[in-house]
Amino acid sequence: MKFLLFSLGLALAACGGGSPTGATCPPTDPPTFDSFGDTFMGTYCRECHSANSTNRRGAPGSQNYDTEADILRHAAEIEAEAAAGPDATNTSMPELGGAVNMRPSQAERELLGQYLACLQGN
Repeated sequence: MKFLLFSLGLALAACGGGSPTGATCPPTDPPTFDSFGDTFMGTYCRECHSANSTNRRGAPGSQNYDTEADILRHAAEIEAEAAAGPDATNTSMPELGGAVNMRPSQAERELLGQYLACLQGN
């Protein structure tokens, strides 16, 4: 029985169960698209990750973060590249250049992790 539970836990982890950063949605005053996500994506991501971008700088055409639905579709990838939580801080994105002249602060990365966790119901 222990082996079965252990195997089930590994399978869930492999299928994306939980957050690689360990970020969770705060029970009070959670970040939302309107209070955080839209501004963060506009500041750090949409120059390259938008259906309207004129210079994607190598970003895949399928990775657009224009709407909350777009962000939800790519939440795992965004977290793995740019978010932070108690278990990990990911700093691969954003790349500097164009309108992005500074990287997000640790606090912004942590809010991103929380926002993505809220979006995914974690």
